Amino acid sequence: MTEDEIIASIKRQLKIRQKTVVVGPGDDAAVVSYNSKEYLILTTDCVVEDVHFSRKDTPLSLIARKAIAVNLSDIAAMGGLPLYALVSVGLPKGPTSKDISQIIKGLQYITDRFSFDIVGGNLTKSDKLFIDVSLVGKVEKKYLKLRSGANPGDLIFVTGRLGGSQIKKHMKFTPRIEEARKIIKTVPVSAMMDISDGLSTDLIRLAKAGGTGFKIYLDKIPVSKDAIKISKTREEVISHALNDGEDYELVFTVDMSLKDKVPDRINSLPLTCIGKITKEERYIGVNSDGKEILIHPYGYSHF
Repeated sequence: MTEDEIIASIKRQLKIRQKTVVVGPGDDAAVVSYNSKEYLILTTDCVVEDVHFSRKDTPLSLIARKAIAVNLSDIAAMGGLPLYALVSVGLPKGPTSKDISQIIKGLQYITDRFSFDIVGGNLTKSDKLFIDVSLVGKVEKKYLKLRSGANPGDLIFVTGRLGGSQIKKHMKFTPRIEEARKIIKTVPVSAMMDISDGLSTDLIRLAKAGGTGFKIYLDKIPVSKDAIKISKTREEVISHALNDGEDYELVFTVDMSLKDKVPDRINSLPLTCIGKITKEERYIGVNSDGKEILIHPYGYSHF
């Protein structure tokens, strides 16, 4: 089974009993009732040695920083702000006080940067290092954003530049909490999610969630310097921008009539229109010569 097939199977078999659950499995995070004006957002993610990082090549502080940051990216995608985190750490035999201090340093860097607290967690012995984080955030009901809200004709935007993140960005990226908040307060966003597994995979997920398709213009996709650095041809550059995982940027949609309200930049971060949502459930990319190709979900998958 693929990762998406596993998630679909879980959704079919799980029963949601409480009426306070607004959004269950299948979006960037779960959403539950909180008060008259706000929802709570709940998400969890982990980083595992030899899957998300190499222990010998990566300082523990950066590993811990990433473990928190990937969860913050999910909170950003829902339009929210972080509140509390629980952190569970699996440690191989023989951790030192220096090791623990480095992990705390990485965790505190992120909690200080985004003003939330680690309120508990768990320690266990493990053959390989892992850090598992559960994060609680909040969002005003009027600002909650889901994957499923895009409508035919909506324009598709991405933040930042895509591709090549495996060189260095994936361990040091900045979650787009502040930028997401400014975007949704500036213009009505119909759908939003983070790009964690690659634009091709995640944009298809967004389209499927709303029962739509899309047409994107491949030459309009903003590419990173690292994607250019590791490519020999323009086709390779586009492939990296489409399919490399762990960019942790945002993809969002806006009604075409509101295009002029979307700024070119927020906090110096570029916002780029790359295409539009279509009624027909096909996923199309348009080359520089105008030729249409089918976009497949060739981004990262665990399975």
